[in-house]
Amino acid sequence: MLSVTVAAVVWRRRGQPGAAPFALLMLAAGEWAGLALLEHAALAPGTKVVFAALEYPGIMAVAPPWLGTALYLSGVGVLGGADPTPLAFALTGVVFAAGLFRRRLFDLVPVARHALIESMADGVLVLDAEHRVLDINPSARALLGLSSAPIGARAEVVLAAWPAVVALAVGGEATETDAQGETPTGPRELHARIMPLRDAGGRSRGRLLVLGDVTERRRTEDALRQSEKLASLAQLLAGVAHELNNPLSVVIGHATLLRRELGNAPGAARVERIAAAAERCARIVTNFLSVARRRAPERASTDVNRVLREAVALLAYQLELDNVTVLFDLGADLPLIRADGHQLQQVVMNLVANAQQAMGEHEGSRQLLVTSRLDAGRGRVTFSVADTGPGIPIALRSRVFEPFFTTKPVGIGSGLGLSACRGIVEAHEGVIEIGDRPGGGAVVRVELPVGEPPTSAAATGPVVEAELIRGQRILVVDDEPTAGDLLREMLEADGQRVEVAAHGKAALDRLAEAPFDLVISDFKMPLLDGAGLYSQLAMREPRLRERFIFLSGDTLSAETRRFIERSGVPILEKPFDAAGVRRLVQRLLRRA
Repeated sequence: MLSVTVAAVVWRRRGQPGAAPFALLMLAAGEWAGLALLEHAALAPGTKVVFAALEYPGIMAVAPPWLGTALYLSGVGVLGGADPTPLAFALTGVVFAAGLFRRRLFDLVPVARHALIESMADGVLVLDAEHRVLDINPSARALLGLSSAPIGARAEVVLAAWPAVVALAVGGEATETDAQGETPTGPRELHARIMPLRDAGGRSRGRLLVLGDVTERRRTEDALRQSEKLASLAQLLAGVAHELNNPLSVVIGHATLLRRELGNAPGAARVERIAAAAERCARIVTNFLSVARRRAPERASTDVNRVLREAVALLAYQLELDNVTVLFDLGADLPLIRADGHQLQQVVMNLVANAQQAMGEHEGSRQLLVTSRLDAGRGRVTFSVADTGPGIPIALRSRVFEPFFTTKPVGIGSGLGLSACRGIVEAHEGVIEIGDRPGGGAVVRVELPVGEPPTSAAATGPVVEAELIRGQRILVVDDEPTAGDLLREMLEADGQRVEVAAHGKAALDRLAEAPFDLVISDFKMPLLDGAGLYSQLAMREPRLRERFIFLSGDTLSAETRRFIERSGVPILEKPFDAAGVRRLVQRLLRRA
């Protein structure tokens, strides 16, 4: 301290009897006393800052120097007349040191390092000028699968599984890169950044490498892009379905009428083949529409065996290209279950697609076995998809249903398929599990409750010819002439009187001229669509609200579906057949 060093120069022993203590202090000061006082004044606030967390810090650290000086100048006999100021400053130093250690101020750097580096989610490596590892945090060790810190090892060795990161770490002008590689938890994707470490003189002393695991983020981005693609595909499928369903309705409808006319006459077999091919096309279009639809789940009586066959049929071409043989072992005694058939179809398609990919990289026979069984005692229906691929390790079976988890290489698969399957199955109060197939391969089993008994066949079965209500005036509204003419032929064959209008406005004109007993209207039409026609009729002829049928050849928007749910109007989906038209028309004609 300055006061200790120059105490003899600063202070002069002068006595002023009768003067006030403060005057005595000033009079006793020498030429350099002002500097000492300035030192005391500067020392006080600094000390208070250091000891801000201590009780009475200013008194503890600042009082001793002032008190010692005052005692010396006042002439009080302390220490045998020796100046106590040096001792007072020594005591101040002890208080400073005690405060530093008590408040652990020397620990700030390790604490900051732990907070900023040790606990970082990103991996951090400190490299020297020779590319040797000087430090590494726990996240980097976990990401690289290291059990201990490889201090002193070269970056080329530590990062051997990540060539792109090695190239970034050992030199070059790049400051960041993306890399893909294998880790103990499966394939991962990293985003690496590097920055130089320079000393106070600006000289490079090493490099700081930061590794960020972006696997989940990239998968999420891929899933969003895939969702956008599916949305665009859904719009495309809806448009294609609309264009295909109208001619398919004509082909299927006329084939049905021809079968009625020909009976067992020559040519009937050929008509049967035409009808079968058209119905196959119709099923394909229907399946496409089930993929394109975005709607809330709809539980209905569902044939599990039919769902299994249709799901495999959608993937049949790709399975054939990959030389996959499909075998069915379906239980004949399966009851209908209460489920959303479209969602179950998505589950089966996911399981079949996964099995196909698993067998694609596996040598040997490629066989897919689809089975279904009934457990009558427990009231459960079970179906499974088994393959002859490499199988799924037991250690991974608990994780394969996690969102974004996948054993496939980065860029193949989003890791959402099995997660979505589990969500659908559990929403149906079912169970999905993975096991081993005897002889090698994996098997995925799905178990579902049978649920409520299905609606009796009388409600959906064929209408007996003798029970038909005939002679009713029916108005068909469709902007597709061939579809309108086909409906007229089908209805006239049942003894109805039918007129056809090209759009909603023309239909209103017909209704203003004469009464009708039932209206069948397409939904999408120019000038006035089906919803507009129904709204007009609800005001003009309320009785027709209960005798109205919508035609639909593609997917319906959410707004349209809400409108149909509010109105309660039934839908006749294209392509339709004569039996379906007859059944729905007769049901509505029987309404009072």
